[in-house]
Amino acid sequence: MSFRTNVQYLRSQRNMTQEQLAMLVGVSRQAVSKWESDKAYPEMDKLLAICDLFGCTLDDLVLGDVRHPGSGQRASKPDHQDAAQTTSTTHTTIPVQSAAEDVTGYASFSNAYSLRMAFGIALIMLGLAFGGLFAAVSQPTDAQNGLAFLALMIGIVLGLACLIPAVSARRDFRRRHPYVADFYTDEERSRVYRQATWELVCGLAVVLLDVGINSAGYLIWGWSDQVRGFVFFLLLALGIFLLVHAGTSHRMMNLRAYNRQIDSVDDGRWDTYRYEHRISNAISGTIMGLCTLVALTMLFSGNYDNLFGWRIPFWAIWIIGGVFCGVLQSLIGIFRKPPRA
Repeated sequence: MSFRTNVQYLRSQRNMTQEQLAMLVGVSRQAVSKWESDKAYPEMDKLLAICDLFGCTLDDLVLGDVRHPGSGQRASKPDHQDAAQTTSTTHTTIPVQSAAEDVTGYASFSNAYSLRMAFGIALIMLGLAFGGLFAAVSQPTDAQNGLAFLALMIGIVLGLACLIPAVSARRDFRRRHPYVADFYTDEERSRVYRQATWELVCGLAVVLLDVGINSAGYLIWGWSDQVRGFVFFLLLALGIFLLVHAGTSHRMMNLRAYNRQIDSVDDGRWDTYRYEHRISNAISGTIMGLCTLVALTMLFSGNYDNLFGWRIPFWAIWIIGGVFCGVLQSLIGIFRKPPRA
């Protein structure tokens, strides 16, 4: 038997699909398909992973017949023994973990990733909130400006300390697990979707409440710029945390999009999906372009720390724009559904 035939036999003996084998070995489904059609050959580490998974030797897998253990070694020797002696030997099946289980740890990884992304962006907004306590005065001293800058930098550093490792961990996880079989049950999926919906509603409610409170603080309660700026960014951080966590949790549940197995679905639907993705990116680019225009206008007009009465430095406009772009992408991730097979 050839390597191709051996792999097909091992899969069939355990009622395993190409997707399940790909997930357990750490490759894409297309890679397994190419192995079984003699269009490609796995690397040594993948061969060893297959041997370990099915409990066979490398010689039997590559040179021999996995139905007859030891046949690969005999095939490489000059002396041939009677084939009847090998046919009486049966291959012992090794139980394999069910593909319905989370064998890659994707659930715990996605939960940690969602929390890190939400905390990272919220911490940056908290830096703006506490920085405004020192800078949003009529005539801030150098010490106050220094404290404001320090508070903002602490928020940015802590935020990036959450965001950068989260993005790096996601890239590493995707490299190690290019395919993850959909192990979520309908009950688990419904629970996460309900939670994401509530977080979305609460996040939008907090943002709207934030606008109302600041308007009332300015028109009715007579709050100072310090208090209004602090309350605004504090509540905005809470609302953005809920929105980002809802969006990333919802998106990470969609393993169909994670695997990007577009060969089994209609190309036209995926063309529409990609077009919508480009539109969302164009909207984000427009937001950042407007932020750049506003920031440069503040800088060159000499009004570099005042935006319509708000004590906001010109460079903070880019941070605010980036945060809103992240929220926009999270909302789009919830309402935009990729095509299913």
